[in-house]
Amino acid sequence: MTINNSSVEVLQDQRWESITWKKLQVRDVVRVLRDVDSAKEFILCDYNRDADSYRSPWSNKYHPPLEGGLYPSPELRTLEIEANEVFTVYRDQYYEGGTSSVYLWEDDDKEGFLACFLIKKDGSKYAHGVRVYLNEGGWDAIHLIEVGMEVEGMADYCLTSTVMLSMTTDHENSGTFSVSGSI
Repeated sequence: MTINNSSVEVLQDQRWESITWKKLQVRDVVRVLRDVDSAKEFILCDYNRDADSYRSPWSNKYHPPLEGGLYPSPELRTLEIEANEVFTVYRDQYYEGGTSSVYLWEDDDKEGFLACFLIKKDGSKYAHGVRVYLNEGGWDAIHLIEVGMEVEGMADYCLTSTVMLSMTTDHENSGTFSVSGSI
């Protein structure tokens, strides 16, 4: 499975569309949903999708509800809960807020598992705080980790990351500029 061929929900022409990360552009808005049980937001992508429903990493429930959906094993679910708690602290300290989601699932092709770490930061929401020069901006990041089984104390890891960044400012101290891109 490659990250560039997986899809994510984005807002295009006032409609939510499912496109591949490879085709994602800086102006696209990644979709976020609020978990009704935990009152926390989570990011929608292929890695938490089954049919037309998305599994929350907070409650482990599908929105809208879905019978017979795919769930991580109990061991991976425990690790997923811990990863979301740790990543929330990291996101708040490093990005000063935003939305993050971590999803884990078994790798059907190999012995091991996969993990997807996502961050969405809408800079315009916080433009009136410390970052007073920012008119609008955003940061969307996805990190996919393939973890191979441990053999003799060693495990194989493969990390693929995509980061989309955009920001616009117009202030006498910083000047006027707009920058966007992806790596």
